[in-house]
Amino acid sequence: MFRARIDASLLKECVDAITAVVDESRLKISDDGWRVRAVDAANVALIDFELRREAFDEYENQTDEEQETEIGIDFSKLSDILRVGWRKGDITLELNDKLHVKMNALSYTLSLISIETLRKEPKLPSLEFPTRVVLDAEDFRKVIKVAEKMGDHIVMGVSGDVFFMEAESEMDSMRFELRREELLSLSGDNARSIFSLDYIAAMSRAMNVETVTLYLGTDYPLRIEFELADGAVHIMYLLAPRIESE
Repeated sequence: MFRARIDASLLKECVDAITAVVDESRLKISDDGWRVRAVDAANVALIDFELRREAFDEYENQTDEEQETEIGIDFSKLSDILRVGWRKGDITLELNDKLHVKMNALSYTLSLISIETLRKEPKLPSLEFPTRVVLDAEDFRKVIKVAEKMGDHIVMGVSGDVFFMEAESEMDSMRFELRREELLSLSGDNARSIFSLDYIAAMSRAMNVETVTLYLGTDYPLRIEFELADGAVHIMYLLAPRIESE
């Protein structure tokens, strides 16, 4: 039904990006590549993931071009396989009634999950974000690591020409800010929302990229976008805000 070969490190980055939100999900395979769109069990976070055909070194899909093959995958198990396997080199994937993974001397057979037991693919909500920020992904990851030591939530926003991130504990507080000239791009209105650090921390660990784009508003969801493999992999996260009580 399907056979492909792909760089092992790239596949691990892709799987890590998915497991930042869900452990199990429907995977759609078409002549164009792979696609995953899923929400977590708490309905707080959504991932929209696309691994395009050009990211693969080999790609043989026997499905009709007008149709998609939909299977259920335990991505957490696949992540474990990739973690203990060899990071360098290629991985061969073959799909029939199961997913066969081969990395150098290691071969692994992963059973599929019945798609009837998995949640249906969600629709993307229609949202217009008033503010867009593009910044260095390493800066973003470092600030999230610091914020994790402070508490369980983080404030993100824009005030005038400044993008800021804030976190606090009972004893300490942290504020990170970058002015417009220090960012790659800043457009839109003032914004301020609070988000769960658990989700953002997991998402940030998948950002092995140079830049990340954030879409913000006031008491509004956070949209995070970045690409891997020179644009052959596109990842979008959507995270619901935490609303402050009066």
